[in-house]
Amino acid sequence: MFNYFRRLIKALPLLALTFAGMMAAQNEEPALTCTAAEMAQQQAALAQALAAAANQMADDPYAALDTWFKTGAAAQEAALNCGYVPPDVATRAVGADVPRILNLLDEVSGDPLNGQLLYNSDTLACYGCHVTQAGEAAPALDGTYTRAEETRLHDPALADYTISQYLVESIVHPGQYVSPGYDNVMPNNYGERLSLQDLADLLAYLESQDGESPE
Repeated sequence: MFNYFRRLIKALPLLALTFAGMMAAQNEEPALTCTAAEMAQQQAALAQALAAAANQMADDPYAALDTWFKTGAAAQEAALNCGYVPPDVATRAVGADVPRILNLLDEVSGDPLNGQLLYNSDTLACYGCHVTQAGEAAPALDGTYTRAEETRLHDPALADYTISQYLVESIVHPGQYVSPGYDNVMPNNYGERLSLQDLADLLAYLESQDGESPE
């Protein structure tokens, strides 16, 4: 018992350093993608828009409110484009900016079981076209990951793609790359309908489809 406590005491400094490193990693802010000069330029444009709203207040207050609303949305978009990660990022609609989505996916963990529920839900209705075996309307669910790795990423049109990039783009920009032998019939508004967490869950489910592909 004495030796156990002696080893524990010797390990305390190392444990303290490890804990400090973990805390620093948790408190580390995401890297920004805009320079201070670029942020100042965007700030000036937003200030100009608000100044225009001030001029509208006397004659057309509703137009001024409309300018406020649009400027607020533009300010949020500018912040997101510069790498800001809002506290509610997991529940926000993912949008259609694939590079941004790929960066934000690091902020959440995907749940394949919930992804399966979403996939089979009437809300998204993925199962309607992507049936288990090879379908006529869309590629099969079975072997999605295998097919992406062994077939899709060997297509020159997808050169330098990662599997995550291919899957994300296929969901939010289905017309960007249409699998050979199929028509582009997939809805193009999933970026507006899916939250970041939903997308992460769907990806986790699709990445679990690593068996043999029927195609």
